Amino acid sequence: MANASKARVFMSGRSQHVTIPVGFRFRSSEVSIRRDPNSGDVILSEVPNLAEVFAALDAATLPDDFMSEADRDRRPAEDRPGLNQLFEDGSIEGKNRQ
Repeated sequence: MANASKARVFMSGRSQHVTIPVGFRFRSSEVSIRRDPNSGDVILSEVPNLAEVFAALDAATLPDDFMSEADRDRRPAEDRPGLNQLFEDGSIEGKNRQ
């Protein structure tokens, strides 16, 4: 591994902490964590800032034929009485509050 370094691991209460060397510091205050199922390695990834994500999307260029008229699904919405009933009687709101 060319870009590797050692870090100190320590306990604080019931949480385990890792010191991040300067060359590996994150720009954000939040990271996602996952374990590689094959190697068992713990992987920390910086959570992108939403403003950066939207700026990248705005800057992206789409092909001229993206979502052309032929690609669009213009069928009318399906009639789903069961879903309509849930929204009409407020059952969904009550379930979300529990």
